[in-house]
Amino acid sequence: MVEVAVRITRRNHNAFVHLLAALESQGYDLADVLVTKDLEEIIKARPRVVLYSFYSQEVDEVKREMEILRSRVNAVFVAGGYHAMAMPKHTLRVLGFDVAVIGEGEEALYNLLLELKKNNYRLGKYLTSVRGLAFYLGNDFIFTGFAKVEDFWKFPPYPEGLKLISPMEISRGCPFGCYYCQTPYAKGFRMRHRPIDQIVKYSRRMKDMRYITPNAFAYGSPGAILKLEKLEALLKALQPLRREGRRLFYGTFPSEVRPEFVTRETVELLIDYTDTRRLAIGAQSGDDAMLKAMHRLHKVEHVVNAVELALEYGLEPVVDFIVGLPGESEESQRKSIELMKWIMGKGGKVRAHYFMPLPGTPWARCRPSPLSEEMKKFLGRMAAEGKIEGSWGVQIQISRRLQRLIEEFYEEPFTYHGVIKNVC
Repeated sequence: MVEVAVRITRRNHNAFVHLLAALESQGYDLADVLVTKDLEEIIKARPRVVLYSFYSQEVDEVKREMEILRSRVNAVFVAGGYHAMAMPKHTLRVLGFDVAVIGEGEEALYNLLLELKKNNYRLGKYLTSVRGLAFYLGNDFIFTGFAKVEDFWKFPPYPEGLKLISPMEISRGCPFGCYYCQTPYAKGFRMRHRPIDQIVKYSRRMKDMRYITPNAFAYGSPGAILKLEKLEALLKALQPLRREGRRLFYGTFPSEVRPEFVTRETVELLIDYTDTRRLAIGAQSGDDAMLKAMHRLHKVEHVVNAVELALEYGLEPVVDFIVGLPGESEESQRKSIELMKWIMGKGGKVRAHYFMPLPGTPWARCRPSPLSEEMKKFLGRMAAEGKIEGSWGVQIQISRRLQRLIEEFYEEPFTYHGVIKNVC
């Protein structure tokens, strides 16, 4: 009999691979777990618990699925992910979940599943003993504290009992606190890193070695400084796996690098030790005033230097920008256009995103700025010519839905550090 069903999707796949590995390493039998993309398979399995993880951008789809599942499956529905963490009351009352996991879920989810099984899958006051949960008992909202896993690497990245693979999370947390980003408020302001020997051990599972980290060049440091010797030690240690025929991609999808960390030394490490040919760089704006306003803590000159260094060594820079930022003037947008034109003229690529207010960030209640006619025409022309990547057009509609969601259901989020300063 299936005890637990996991609703896995393209967007939550990486998170669930790691969570299932953590469950298994703590002694949970994954033979009792169904992992599927198919709602009908969940319905036929009649599990006692159904697990979801999702972003705020997905709440409409999740709500539709929950209405189907709740009408046909008698189970405890558990939600995790950034939305559940930032808007647990909405997750429980509006989306229809029974329990929201708040914080880092490896231990909280394991303890929750054990307690549910011991108590025949009935919700009760006993769940207050599990840190990292939010739920209702009658009309009383219960929060048991933010779950933190200081040493996330004590859990392996991949489960043994299931044939699941994903890019490996090698670092967690970010010290910069950009106002649009959920990562530091959910994972902390200090970077923590998986040890090199463990990274090498589990990298054998991957044909193409790829990693998840907020800033690939900050490996081994608290996050705000470069520890070149630590970064080189990691890349050197992976060379035997390359000689066995695996490719090593570093500083590219699904991670990126901050522009001020792109130095001659870090780029030379990529050339010497990796198969990277596209370097993902987070710029976000071509205006120093906007970079300061969003708390990026780097300048346009760092972006220019990063692009020039990448191109000098034969790497294609793929540079991310956010348009429609709160407080962004037409002049600010013009400066971003000029920087984008310069990057493309040099031979780099641009990925454009539209600002989306995300729950659990300082800019959650901020509205996007309207795009100037110049920006609209520029993005449209560049997209038609295939010169700009990214989903900025689709994200305009998503942004509007998020604004309505936050206006109607906003709640003070639970975060790694407590209160988030609202800067709108």
